[in-house]
Amino acid sequence: MVQPPKIAQRLLRWFVRTDLAEEVEGDLDEQFQRKLNASTSFRAKLNYWYQVVNYLRPFAIRKSSLINTNFTGMYSSYFKIALRNLLKYKGHTAVNLVSLSMGLTVGLLILLFVNDELGYDKFHLNADRIYKVVTENAEGGGMETNAWPVAHKLKTEFPEVEAAVYTRKASSTMMVNYEGKRQKNKLYYAGEDFFKIFSFKFIEGNPGTALKDPYSIVITQEMKSRYFSSDEVVGKTLTLRDTLVFTVTGVVENVPAQSHIQFDMLASFTTYEQLSRFSYSEGWGNFNVRNYMLLRQGANIEDITAKASGLYMDNVGDWLREMGMEFSVAFIPLKDIYLVSDMPNGFGPKGSIDMVYLVSAIALFVILLACINFVNLSTARSIYRAKEVGLRKVIGSTKMALFWQFMSEALVLTLLAFALALLIIFFTLPFFNQLMAKTYDLSSLLNANFLISLALLISSVAFLAGFYPALILCNFKPIEVLNGRMQSSRQGIWLRRSMVVFQFLISGGLVLATLLVLKQMDFMRNMDLGFDKEQILVLDATNVPGSAPREAFKNSLLAIAAVENVSFTNALPGRPGWQGQWAYPEITVEKNQVDTEYMAIDENYLATLGLSLIAGVNFNVNNKAQLEEGLIINETTVKEMGWVSPENAIGKKIVSPSERPAGTVIGVVKDYHGVGLQDHIWPKVMDYASADYGRYYAVRFTTGNTSTIIADTKKIWRQNLGDYDFDYFFLDEDFDRQYRSEERLIQVFMIFAIMAIIIAGIGLLGLVSFVILSRVKEISIRKVLGADMLSITFLLSKEFVGLVLVANLITLPLIWITGNQWLNNFAYHSAIDPVIFLITLGITLALALATVSFHVTKASKMNPVDSLKVE
Repeated sequence: MVQPPKIAQRLLRWFVRTDLAEEVEGDLDEQFQRKLNASTSFRAKLNYWYQVVNYLRPFAIRKSSLINTNFTGMYSSYFKIALRNLLKYKGHTAVNLVSLSMGLTVGLLILLFVNDELGYDKFHLNADRIYKVVTENAEGGGMETNAWPVAHKLKTEFPEVEAAVYTRKASSTMMVNYEGKRQKNKLYYAGEDFFKIFSFKFIEGNPGTALKDPYSIVITQEMKSRYFSSDEVVGKTLTLRDTLVFTVTGVVENVPAQSHIQFDMLASFTTYEQLSRFSYSEGWGNFNVRNYMLLRQGANIEDITAKASGLYMDNVGDWLREMGMEFSVAFIPLKDIYLVSDMPNGFGPKGSIDMVYLVSAIALFVILLACINFVNLSTARSIYRAKEVGLRKVIGSTKMALFWQFMSEALVLTLLAFALALLIIFFTLPFFNQLMAKTYDLSSLLNANFLISLALLISSVAFLAGFYPALILCNFKPIEVLNGRMQSSRQGIWLRRSMVVFQFLISGGLVLATLLVLKQMDFMRNMDLGFDKEQILVLDATNVPGSAPREAFKNSLLAIAAVENVSFTNALPGRPGWQGQWAYPEITVEKNQVDTEYMAIDENYLATLGLSLIAGVNFNVNNKAQLEEGLIINETTVKEMGWVSPENAIGKKIVSPSERPAGTVIGVVKDYHGVGLQDHIWPKVMDYASADYGRYYAVRFTTGNTSTIIADTKKIWRQNLGDYDFDYFFLDEDFDRQYRSEERLIQVFMIFAIMAIIIAGIGLLGLVSFVILSRVKEISIRKVLGADMLSITFLLSKEFVGLVLVANLITLPLIWITGNQWLNNFAYHSAIDPVIFLITLGITLALALATVSFHVTKASKMNPVDSLKVE
């Protein structure tokens, strides 16, 4: 049988007064049946809608007494009653308030982080047409840099490309000489189309020509304030590297924080052309420039990818194949550079979409846990609210009115929790900034996108928290309630139990994840790295020109009593040398190309770092031929080159297209970890270089007063190297910085695990209180019959212990699978220790038993007479 449209019926019941709703609906049903007999069901339903709307028209509202008109007063009364009830049940309100405020605090902070991460590079006007050009190899890896001719060919041979730009980081010696002092800045070379592609806002100068001529430089507003006092600075000059005079051709606003490109100054790329041997037609083996391109309107990226991917093999394919290599050109959309792409970002910060997903998921779970608490605690208190509901229904209140009454309580509580969350954020924001490596302040909360997301978050939390309790309460039957025969449905009990299992599943999972990451961090910190990183002070001389008296400086350092050894080098563990240098054995049937890390070291390097020489000899400063031709390699290089053993490698020759590394192997060192344990040990080839070539001075010192050693070293630095910045670090601390992401992960998991456990405990509190309230007479009878508190606790705790065990049984295999997947991201990792599962089980069981014991103790102290008396 065809029925009237249900949505129209519900709309009618919403507005029409309860005492007249049945009469109005009956009239409409009669009209619907007459229309149904005279025409189609569609026309009958359409006519029903017309009649409903006619009842609700403003004209009908003014002319008829059928409609409730005081909506403002009605909703105002909802909120007044909600506030009264929240104040009436202060303990219940306080517990819910704490739980929801914790959930909202997490939600707000993560919302701030996610909005920020997803907003990178969106300010560029042509963002959807900008791509980064990268180089990929046949094995699926690649480089964010390209060979010299690539971008030139894209611009000149592909009509789909509107503009292509060259960029390159300037040498560290390109410091500004200002008032007799050298100052470091983020300086890059960029082609003249840079500001055609990117929308950095100009304050002074012409963006079309600012980077056209040699020795032109564009600076940010901050640099203008630092180096100039006048309002107009275009045409003024800056001196870099003591002798190079640049003319300021433009000033741009400070680079937005949400930009993957971060710079203080941009020098014209034509300057780099004059300072180097750069060529747009040659240099297919020089992968040291970064390129971006702007597609023309309407051009398809798939089409140009298909045509341009073979640029390397089309131009120098024979040469690459001879060395056993294959490269292709690929394009990364601007929106993916910061967050999605696996390629590094040599122009500024790099985010992680995995971190965004992880913290978003954790925040969602914490919010759900808080909402579940509200549900559990509200349903636990439903016994106290049952008579209120029954009386309201008896005097004429509708289900819908009751529903919105209880939903308004959830909304009021959510708004109060939001206010408390803002207060918590005020105090915790500095710590959150440190945790996530950000610089947010309270003004960050006023972002338009954030405010929209915030409104959705608050309304969602209020709905999730209030819907089920409101639905349960408004469906109580007045006769059963007022006669004291109200019982909980089996479905409701199972739902509450399921929610507790979910809470302990999430909190237990976070505890397990924290313990797992802690175990891996402990493994990485205590594993033998193959070198001695303790008691080494490193002086960073990157900015010191080669003309400085470095050898004299080294000798002066050795004169310090606490200094055991000094080595100069261009690479240290944690700070690799030239990576990806092509090399292969000179005599072989088929060239076995090996990607190596080239390192320039001196004769003290092995001793200073504690490396083990397992074959051959170290560099001998008295053997000039050895210093010129000798190479020291590691065990991995021996294997990659195809040599039988370290001893067999001695005397073998290595050649390279770039002439480095090249020479004769004189020694082999035992493998050591040059980078963190996330990566495998790379092939390393070391040759001898004088002090003029060293970037770092590694100073091994004896245990003693570290501050005195630093002071003495700084004094010698000033005497020998002048006013260049005295930069230093300790090798052990610097090496461990490679584990910052894992340390951050530990902190994230630990904080959220603690919050989840607290919230889960509050949720269990709700369920326990509900169960004990429903069994208070049973407890009293058992006490009268002689049961002690221990037996009652055991009886009531069985259910909750079972729920916790079920949660752990679900959690353990999930963490086992995901934990192993995470550990596989490390080249060297620990195995999952079953002990962490036992620890997690112990923590969650202890929480459950403590909560049950607290409530049972409280219930057992009640006088049985009060519980068993007839009302």
